[in-house]
Amino acid sequence: MAASLLDKRLVLVLGKGGVGRTTVAASIAAACARRGRRTLLYQANAVDRFGELLGGGVTVSTDIVRLRENLYAVNTTPAAALEEYGLMILKFRRVYRMVFENRVTRYFLRAIPGLDEYAILGKAWFHTNEQDRGRPVWDTLVFDMPASGHSVSTLRVPWAIIQTVPEGPLTRDARVLRDQLLDRSRTAAVLVTLAEEMPVAEARELHVILRRQLGLEVSRLVVNQVHPDRFPAGSPSEQVLDRLLSSPPPGELGFLTDHGRTALRRRRLNERYLAELKRHLTAPLLELPQLFVPRFGPPEVDQLSRMLEAAS
Repeated sequence: MAASLLDKRLVLVLGKGGVGRTTVAASIAAACARRGRRTLLYQANAVDRFGELLGGGVTVSTDIVRLRENLYAVNTTPAAALEEYGLMILKFRRVYRMVFENRVTRYFLRAIPGLDEYAILGKAWFHTNEQDRGRPVWDTLVFDMPASGHSVSTLRVPWAIIQTVPEGPLTRDARVLRDQLLDRSRTAAVLVTLAEEMPVAEARELHVILRRQLGLEVSRLVVNQVHPDRFPAGSPSEQVLDRLLSSPPPGELGFLTDHGRTALRRRRLNERYLAELKRHLTAPLLELPQLFVPRFGPPEVDQLSRMLEAAS
């Protein structure tokens, strides 16, 4: 996994809300940075958690900030991305304001469907290819994408432009962006899910949409928060738990027995949906464990990132 995923120029991290997509994105970025790759962790319109997950003592907003060695982050917005693009083209802020911030221009910009998504995706594309004196500014950009439906609409924009807009600079850029998204030597799509009913159903649906509608193959399937197997089938620990459950003891031992039953049920549920994922999805699967800690922070992210790196 490390050999093929952590060396990509662009890593797209997708998945249903609540599955730990941001945590996985942070873990991938931390692994890339530890390898010496100058890495940009990128997201848009999100509640900032990168500072909490990776340390650095900073709030991540629309300006790129340093979190740790080789690791930077930005949390952009469509307005900030569009302003940055306008300044790149027009060079001067006064000219930008004259062109982009007058009432007529704002009216037409609001009427363009998909403009916000294209601004966000276009900024990610720019940073992926950004150079300084002929050298790449970033070795890897890890894009913590929005939740499933919004991520699909964001990725679909280049295809929509190519199909509907007359040939010109916009379609040429959209075609280059589309080709880069489809280039598996440069781009990897990581699909994050939980081994539970609704997340698995949505992961299967998203996998099909990415492949059939966009031609985008999922490089890795990460199953997050998998419960440990404390009572393997046929093991002495399972046999002891079965006996305790058949005649629940009183007091503290009964309390622990209830916890054991819950742990067993959660693990069996995970196993059921892990089997379903393996049957229906072709992408290589990696399990990340549920970490039982009072507060999830940099040590836990580093623990997961080393698991990602060791999966090679």
